Amino acid sequence: AARLSIIVPTHDGDGLDNLYASVREQLSPLDELIIVGDTHGGALPQVEAFAEMAGALYLEHDAGHHCWGHCQINAGMRHATGDYLVFIDDDDCFPPGALDAIRKAVAEQEVLRPLMFRFWSRRHGMYLPPRHEVRESAIGGHCLVPPNIPDRLGQWGERYAGDFDFIVSTLSLWPDGPAWYDDVIACA
Repeated sequence: AARLSIIVPTHDGDGLDNLYASVREQLSPLDELIIVGDTHGGALPQVEAFAEMAGALYLEHDAGHHCWGHCQINAGMRHATGDYLVFIDDDDCFPPGALDAIRKAVAEQEVLRPLMFRFWSRRHGMYLPPRHEVRESAIGGHCLVPPNIPDRLGQWGERYAGDFDFIVSTLSLWPDGPAWYDDVIACA
């Protein structure tokens, strides 16, 4: 089975309890949970303690400014050792069966390629993306599950829609594009 690296940026750790409750039973012993604290406002001892309790790798990253967690995700990707990368914010959660849906999709691939899933958008009250297309404001970083091949990964941009930058820059490195799935792997 594919080893997943779940990368979680956090500013203050407020949502980590709910996120961890949603993923705890879904993790395989091979998976890794990476929590990257935004220490621009100072140390995050409560997040470090949470990561230790959860058996997660804890990293600190101070980008020197607010970057919506995107700088922290870039830092987390450099430390990830899993076969595929999974991204989720600390105030989001995984629905039941999300990681199994990812593992099943990985197993179905005959050719290595990024995977694209859907998420439930609380703000919009709908599943996104509505169609199999990459369009800003209709897709999120938690939709893309790319193989962990550093020279075939883009970067998260330092703007609100920086996850879109990551999706576009990553997919540009995969000429065959992503394999699309309608499974919902995040609630955001």
